[in-house]
Amino acid sequence: MATKGASFRYGNTRGANHRGEATKDINYAWAKDFNKGGLNRHFAKHAKEFRCCTKGEYVAKALRFANTIDRVNFKSVVDINDTTYKYNPKTRELVEVTKDGYIISYRHYRKTDWYIDKKGVKRWIK
Repeated sequence: MATKGASFRYGNTRGANHRGEATKDINYAWAKDFNKGGLNRHFAKHAKEFRCCTKGEYVAKALRFANTIDRVNFKSVVDINDTTYKYNPKTRELVEVTKDGYIISYRHYRKTDWYIDKKGVKRWIK
């Protein structure tokens, strides 16, 4: 599913030289689809959290969240494997996106969720 336009691409923010460019805090230009290998499993596990009835609805919400520009409310980090973790501490939404722009997971995170940063240090998502 494509977004409305380049203005909704998360990489189009301070620090990017042009629209849709990855920045130091986000390693994809814009999310383009859900990872097909994990969609069924994640839909079955997390769709109820977001009140989604269909896979298409779930994918659309994940893409919208991954591609929304909002540096004030959202935080994002890139791990040692170049996966971007974008999250909203207020709603506890979390999306994981590969550097190629494929969504790995979309869910609400718990206090026990963590990642390994670029320096190999375990960091907690807060």
